[in-house]
Parts: sequence; structure tokens; C-alpha cells
Amino acid sequence: MKKVKFAAAALAVSMLFAATGCSLITITDTKSPSATKAPTEAPTPYQTPAPKYEVSFDADEVFETEIERTAADRIDGFIKGAVALMNTMNKRLCGELDPYAYDSPVLAKDKLKNDEEVKIYEDIERCAEGFLDYRVDHHEYGKDMFLPVTNAVDALRIDRPELFLYCDMKGYTDAYGTSYTLSYYMPNEWLAHVTDDKEAVKEAVALYYKVVDRIIAKMPDGLDNYEKCCYFMLVITLCTEYDVEQTTLLEMYQAYNVLVKGSAVCKGYADALLELMRRAGIRCEVVTGTAPSEGRHAWNKVYSDGKVYYVDVTWYDTDRDIGDFEDGKIDYIFMTEEDLFVSGYVPD
Repeated sequence: MKKVKFAAAALAVSMLFAATGCSLITITDTKSPSATKAPTEAPTPYQTPAPKYEVSFDADEVFETEIERTAADRIDGFIKGAVALMNTMNKRLCGELDPYAYDSPVLAKDKLKNDEEVKIYEDIERCAEGFLDYRVDHHEYGKDMFLPVTNAVDALRIDRPELFLYCDMKGYTDAYGTSYTLSYYMPNEWLAHVTDDKEAVKEAVALYYKVVDRIIAKMPDGLDNYEKCCYFMLVITLCTEYDVEQTTLLEMYQAYNVLVKGSAVCKGYADALLELMRRAGIRCEVVTGTAPSEGRHAWNKVYSDGKVYYVDVTWYDTDRDIGDFEDGKIDYIFMTEEDLFVSGYVPD
């Protein structure tokens, strides 16, 4: 899908008028005997009201590392565009969004069946954070380790999805069974090409997180959780093209491809929103299932005052006239359970 591109200066002004309900008018002196008589005093110039949402950038900003500069070059223009569009969205579709309970999260780790699985979970987590080697050797355990490893990895994937941006457990089978090794890969290659070049992986991961940091740091001041979600959705849609030529199921399914590469499919969109929402302390989940006329699909779930709402950033990112933003582009976002059903979505 193609994105709406615009000339920032001209668009910001036209959007602002639409968002405030204002228009330019010609004022004439009704007391004058002639409608064409020139006024004796110059009319008061129209004052454009200040936008509700603003973002500022320092033209002389000094970056500590080249990765930070690269991250800014990648995302700053889209941040500016997102904030401009926020000033045109004048329809609020739900109340405040629930925060993510960092202090007492419900972890998938707590549902693991035994201490063996918990240990594997913790070992993978520790080694992945430090880019360390790790192996579960069936010879050492004296039994097949498929279920313990699978259960541990599945739980960690739920609790710490960001780790699987660049690593995963991969099985290697010999004549006596299967062993599992923590394997590393470049973020956009999703185990298609395991690499031993951990420094290159670290650099790619560092760039990804600098982009995430930049998006968070440049949020307009005073946003509530609902407004933050809108901001994140707009940044994602502006910086990403749907990869219509995507052919390999192992690729283009990560937030990295959205925020760094600018090309992804539905799972990438959903993971990008999840990453940003969690970083901002907002409760958010990824939902998989089927969508009307599209087959397998992924979208997000958010919560507000005990109610569930669904956000499909992929389908929100469609070819639309710029005018749609002026009244608030609302299709496919903050859908209720009823909206989801009527639209033909079927969650797993």
C-alpha cells in the first residue's frame, strides 16, 4: 500500500483550518454607504491558532554516536508528519487507554509446568540479553528436550518479544536426538540466515532501539495514553510501505522492518505498535487470526475502562485522500468487539 505523502508546510496550514473549523473570510465595512468603498483602517490580520500538538527539533543537535544520527535521519521527518496529522484528528473514539502493569505483570513464565522449563527460560533470557552462547544438549539431559525447550521459548516470546528481534532457539538433529542452540541473526532475516557476526547484530539492534528511543523522546508533551497510541499509529503508517511483493513467510514479520527498513507485512505493523506501546507504559497485545478477504492477519488489542478495542494499523495504512485526515481518519482503529465481528475479523 502506498502512503499519503505531502508538502509539510502547505498541508499543516490546510489541516489546521479543517481541524479547528475555521476558514478565511473577507470583512467589509457594513456601515459604509458603498460595499465597494475601501475601509479607512486596515482589517485585523487573521491569526492562525496555535496547534494543539507540537514537536521541536534542534537544528544544531549534537549526537553522541553515529547510530543516534542515523536513527534521527531515519525517523524525524515521519515524526513531524505524524504530529501534523494529529492536529487534524478531531474525533476521539474511546476513553483513556489502560496502562501496562510493569510492577505486577502476569507472566507466561509463571505458567510453565516445572523447574526445568523455568531454568531453560531464564538461561535463554540471560544469554540473549548478553549476546552469549547457549545450548540445550539432549545428551546432557538424557532425553528428548523438544517440549521443555518449546514451552520455555513460547513463554519467553510472550513475556519478552523484543529478544526475538535478533535471536531464537534452533534445533540440530543427530542420530541420537535433537539439541537446541541459541542462534543469532540480523533483525530482518528471521532465522533465514544464522550469523556468527554478533557485532553486526548488536549494531543493527542498537539502531532499532535508537529509533524507538527517538519516537518516544519526541512525543508532544502532555499526551494521554489514547493520544500516544494515535501518535504511534501515525508514525508507523507514515514510515512504512506494505510489502506487496513479500514472498517468504520467514521474513518481513518484525517491528525492525517497520521502524528501520520501512517495509513490512501485518505482523511487522502489529509488533511495531506493541513495542512502542509497551515502551510508553500502555497495555497492548498482538492478535492473530483471519481478516476479511485477506486470510492470515495480525492486529492489536488495547483496553479502556474494562472495555476491549482493536487496532489494525496495517489496514489503517491505506491509500486515502488527504481530506480524510481533516475529519479524523478512523477506519480500522479502536474497533469494538461488535465492529470486529461485523467487519469479518476472526481471532484465533
